Amino acid sequence: MQDISCDVAVVGAGVVGLAAALGCAQLGLRTTLVGPPARATVRAPGEFDARIYALAPASVALLERLRVWQAVDATRVEPVARMQVYGDDGAELRFDAYTAAVERLATIVEEAALVQALDAGAGFTAGLSRVAQAFDTLQIDEASARLRLADGALVEARLVIAADGANSAVRAAAGLHADSVAYEQTAIVANFAAARPHDGVAYQWFTDEGVVALLPLPGQLVSLVWSAPDAVAAQLLALSDDAFAARVTARSADRLAALALRGARHSFALRRLTVDRLAVPRLVLVGDAAHVVHPLAGQGLNLGLQDVSEVLDVLAAREPFRDLGDEALLRRYARARAEPVALMRLTTDGLSRLFAPRGAGLRSLRNAGMSLVNRVPPLKNALIRHAMGD
Repeated sequence: MQDISCDVAVVGAGVVGLAAALGCAQLGLRTTLVGPPARATVRAPGEFDARIYALAPASVALLERLRVWQAVDATRVEPVARMQVYGDDGAELRFDAYTAAVERLATIVEEAALVQALDAGAGFTAGLSRVAQAFDTLQIDEASARLRLADGALVEARLVIAADGANSAVRAAAGLHADSVAYEQTAIVANFAAARPHDGVAYQWFTDEGVVALLPLPGQLVSLVWSAPDAVAAQLLALSDDAFAARVTARSADRLAALALRGARHSFALRRLTVDRLAVPRLVLVGDAAHVVHPLAGQGLNLGLQDVSEVLDVLAAREPFRDLGDEALLRRYARARAEPVALMRLTTDGLSRLFAPRGAGLRSLRNAGMSLVNRVPPLKNALIRHAMGD
């Protein structure tokens, strides 16, 4: 492959990387997307991938801005009209789109559907080229950033956007420190057919066996995310399909009646990841390369897409005299994202610790707090607006 010179090189071809590359090209910047293509196999009608996201309205707004949201198959998305959260001892918290005066709280969509839509958009965008080779090394100086690829080819850019995930090779090559802390929990994801309609409601239970969430899918299907202590997760993964479905049905308090497993179970270890800097001269981190939070609020991808939105805003507002890789310019992105990311990390980490089984006193306190929020509409609406990305 011949060497490439461009304005922006984006490393990582998942949802966040595709969105960043597409957005930069639409700004008129010569953009190169580096990395093997992400998997984008959309299943047959009535079947859904286990990799499901709850997109906040702000994330949907970005995809509309990139002109790809309309390409997502409407039959494969499901709006969330309400969310019902349950603690122990009868504590309950309800969020409702109607009372919050919004169309929906979130939109459930498969990762594969997002990749497919973004990939199609990238194929029709002038100024965007793709290199399927993996990243190898990085050199940065005052003039440019140079990416050496696995096949030996060189990509020279004025700005590099690292979107290559939690184990970011670009971040490591730039010498940026990442602090990773294991939660000693495992997330189990799977899809189920429900005997009772979900009516567009997302459910979440805080239990002594972890956090159990059921997200609505089209039809009478739901997506499970069970964040369980490692020992409990090992037991769940060892169960037969029928026994596992019965366990999930019981843990969800028979809210949707009997659940039947559809497809395979998947699991991944949970951790929190923080980095010391989101930007240095000629390099910014976005998505999981920049931060990883606990999935109990379902905000990981939303944080990444809002990283992209902020990068695009900063680049679009760049003064004519300022270079794309200027440290002062990129600090604007880092400052803008510091508070939202820290707040989400604090929220998810705090909830994870608060609802860990630690005794009757703490249980009473957390359930009292949940009930209080449910009775104070302004506070509850503020939480809704934050979750929606406002």
